[in-house]
Amino acid sequence: MRTLLTDRKLDRRWENALKPWSEADIEYLGEKYGMLSLRAICKHLQRSPNAIKVASFRKLHHGMKANFYTAREVARLFGISCAKTIVGWMEQGWLNGRRSFARAGPNIAWCFTEENIKRCLRQRPWLCDLKKMERHYFRTIVQEEYDKDPWYSCAEAAGLIGLKSDDAVMRYIYRKWLPAVKRPGGPWQGQWIIRQSDIHKFLASDPRPNRSQYVSSSRKALRLQRGLPVRLALYWSVLCRLCGQRVIIMANPRLKGHQVQEQFHQIYTNGKCNHGRQCAVGLQEAA
Repeated sequence: MRTLLTDRKLDRRWENALKPWSEADIEYLGEKYGMLSLRAICKHLQRSPNAIKVASFRKLHHGMKANFYTAREVARLFGISCAKTIVGWMEQGWLNGRRSFARAGPNIAWCFTEENIKRCLRQRPWLCDLKKMERHYFRTIVQEEYDKDPWYSCAEAAGLIGLKSDDAVMRYIYRKWLPAVKRPGGPWQGQWIIRQSDIHKFLASDPRPNRSQYVSSSRKALRLQRGLPVRLALYWSVLCRLCGQRVIIMANPRLKGHQVQEQFHQIYTNGKCNHGRQCAVGLQEAA
């Protein structure tokens, strides 16, 4: 009796294994796989766990019909050689993911939904290399973000800023003059990436002092020790807003034109004109 029941169960499993997959079964598998437990899916489709795993890999992952992607699939679409890089992004909070019910060898696979992947690419498109990415919808997102606001390496940004080497760009980044983000991977634990919009903002309000007009205090002391002259002031011609008189201002060489004009009006034209034909601005700092 027990042998007869066992044979019937084997026959039923064999029939389910040979039963072709319908469109309804594939659609249900694509909607529920990774969301429900493997046991619940097997019970609904009347198939074995191994058949569910094989069908999910052959019918869903290759056709990209599933509602999630594994770390290996995301790495392949992004043009990355190792899937551990994707897991590292998840650990840093750049890409949201969770454990699935499927196994990738001895380990349980990570799964990432399409919405989370698109959100990650919108926020950090510089994580991917367009030259290595496959032709996919994700590559289109990265291309759109690049066309909207391109990003450059330090060597590429040096020419746009007017510098000769990328070392100067890195010094600007460490001084927080130029906003940048570090792209993970590669030599020296990552590469600095500068967006085009940040370069435009840097050039609009350039924080660099005018080297031809300004000398640091240490260089001043060194030049004085060597018997060389040091520039302490520059002459500016400013038009007074109240009286309309043109005033000659002797100012600190570190100050720019608009700063000299603002300080002149704050000191000498605050309510009434109390200036002569010549004034001084910021010479105590220069001395």
